[in-house]
Amino acid sequence: MNKNIVYLICLMVLLFVGITGCGPQDETRTFPNTRYVESYDGVRVAVPDHPKRILALSSAYDTILLGLIEPDRLVGINKLSTYPEYSMEAERAKLVKPVMSSYPLEKIIALNPDLVIAPDYTTADVIEGLRHMGIPTVVVAGGTTVESIIKNVTDIAYIVGEEEKGQFYNQKIHREIDQLKRLGLSIPTNQRKSVLFVSSMDGYTGTGSLFDDMCKYMSINNAPHVLGLPPRTPFGDERVLAMNPDYIFIPSYKGMDKSLSSRYLDNPAFQNLPAIRENRVKALPASYLYTMNQHIGEAMLAIMHTVYPQLERNPHD
Repeated sequence: MNKNIVYLICLMVLLFVGITGCGPQDETRTFPNTRYVESYDGVRVAVPDHPKRILALSSAYDTILLGLIEPDRLVGINKLSTYPEYSMEAERAKLVKPVMSSYPLEKIIALNPDLVIAPDYTTADVIEGLRHMGIPTVVVAGGTTVESIIKNVTDIAYIVGEEEKGQFYNQKIHREIDQLKRLGLSIPTNQRKSVLFVSSMDGYTGTGSLFDDMCKYMSINNAPHVLGLPPRTPFGDERVLAMNPDYIFIPSYKGMDKSLSSRYLDNPAFQNLPAIRENRVKALPASYLYTMNQHIGEAMLAIMHTVYPQLERNPHD
């Protein structure tokens, strides 16, 4: 989007606000009680001490926020966040309106947020447009490791003034990691199972992905990594055969993705794969497989127990 267009949109919104008398007023933009946070794009952003009209431009950050604050402090929610199989905070997400599937600049401005939290793939035009309107906008990097996810949770907790809750989740996840390590001691290296996690975003779950890092904690071999495939390499038939996975995981949003499952279950070339032969093509909630939030520890425990059902279960899992 051309910068001139961005500024034209902002000007139109300001004119609308001035004519109708609704929307952001001068005093709401002064934020008398503010502090500064470092945005991922290198900008130092002044944010309210206790923001009350927060919007995240990502379903991943919706879930983090819903674990930190009450739903009435959010002014919008991503549609995916309301699906129980996609977000472990779906019931709380359903309390938030409006439900959004995209984030056009003019719609964000009309919601009158006092804080916007944006993923690092948000276009510069949107970020600049929001800041030009005086809306505090903090960019948070996407996580590709378990530790970076923990950092995102504590960073977002700090941004919204909920540091204590951020530290609670930090400690909780590390306790769950300790449990994963303890369980992993009972699995000899040569008996670890290989897993292929397939996604509509082909190659998304391969070498260097968040799931790849999660596998290290779960004592699981991520099949693309073991085969030596570079990051983001699509999983063609020949590569799947070479991976020879023990399990195939398919993310479930509202039931198993039929096109993805059919590709594996109905392909004659795959019928001798251990995953097919042993009925180990599993639909797992997307909330486990794309768990970029405070639930990452419990999600890893659930996946580990799926792969190794013989492991003892903690009654609190």
